[in-house]
Amino acid sequence: MLNHLPPSFDVQRARQLDRAAEQELRNEVRQELDRLLGERQLLTLGREDEVRIRTLITDCIARREHAAAAIGGALLVDGPGVEQRLIDAFLGLGVLEPLMRDPRCEEVIVNSPDRIFAIEDGVKRLTDLFFEDDADVRELVKRLLGPLGRRLDESSPMVDARLPGGARLHAAMPPATTKWTVVTIRKFLLAANSLDQLVRRGSLSQEAADFLDAAVQAGANIIVSGPTGSGKTTFLNCLGAAIASPQERLITVEETPELQLDRLPDCVALQARGTNIEGVGQITIRDLVRNALRMRPTRIVVGECRGGEALDVLMAMNTGHDGSLTSLHANSPRDAIDRLITLSQMADERLPREALTHMVGRTIDLIIQLRFDPLSNLRRVQSIYEITGLEGDVVSGNELWLLDPASGHLEWTGILPRCLDRMHAKGIDYAPPAIRGMA
Repeated sequence: MLNHLPPSFDVQRARQLDRAAEQELRNEVRQELDRLLGERQLLTLGREDEVRIRTLITDCIARREHAAAAIGGALLVDGPGVEQRLIDAFLGLGVLEPLMRDPRCEEVIVNSPDRIFAIEDGVKRLTDLFFEDDADVRELVKRLLGPLGRRLDESSPMVDARLPGGARLHAAMPPATTKWTVVTIRKFLLAANSLDQLVRRGSLSQEAADFLDAAVQAGANIIVSGPTGSGKTTFLNCLGAAIASPQERLITVEETPELQLDRLPDCVALQARGTNIEGVGQITIRDLVRNALRMRPTRIVVGECRGGEALDVLMAMNTGHDGSLTSLHANSPRDAIDRLITLSQMADERLPREALTHMVGRTIDLIIQLRFDPLSNLRRVQSIYEITGLEGDVVSGNELWLLDPASGHLEWTGILPRCLDRMHAKGIDYAPPAIRGMA
């Protein structure tokens, strides 16, 4: 927007003047809003309020420019930019709004007013954006939390919330942090809605996708495992999309709704909830899983196991809900098994580890291990692991598909899946790659 200026013009100086004028305009708009809105402030705005705020910002800028012109003062160099930033400050996410609008940006991290990071295509970079001060950061968080009935203050210095657009917000302030208000916003991005789309994105091979589709149709109990940012939710969504029969009744349970499975013939989505300002009203994942079992599901999908709900998921899979799905954080299939057992031990029932190990060995069929490849910026399937039972007190299994580090392709190891018998018993026409090639 500054291209019309002569080459000799000091662009940096002009931007500094604009920022100073913008801060004055912002204070003027805030004072006027305090008068107009009173105690409601910016927490519960209606459509008419938003129109009034936009008009107020435009009028304030026009008055400022008229006054500057009358006395020969400096006019705004980037008037439209100042206006947009003011609109973002009062109606959007302030200086973070451009990042939230950027389709490549997956996550926004605020470590301090002048250290704002963006994660784009899996790569983190330091932006040139900044807040005026820490109070500016807290004001933004307060405005975002207001309509949600949540708060961030010294008595409640950490908060998790879901923004209207689906993004997940986490914020912490002193005394939970040492100095600054820290904000993390993870945008709601599902890069694919089917296994075929994952194949086209290079996340897995067509042969592996065919096997997973058949496994889902056959009712295999599947865990999607991987570190943070490896694409677990997207993969879980693609697996769930393969459940197409109108005879299937699917119940999804999530802390933050991200799965898009309501397009299936019979799907009900349940959402957890934290406590309100009074400290009551919490709905846990365990509450939801137990209630889901009373809703006559054929399968249950739990977005992520983080605690004692892992036991409820295992028990659901063990009591006629074959084909259920969930995800958890782990770096390998063996780690996923250990973590599932450990999480199950966190339940109030306090079952012994030996009993839980046997339950996992008899209940889980497949573990899909994901990883993020920083060189290619791809989220890929690293392995497809089949649990085959127990060897003594240890859960045993085989790698069916494994990522070849040399070629970068997901290759079949040649081991025949045990779930082939289940597929054939349900009339699913599937054969592993080698058998298809010999036909």
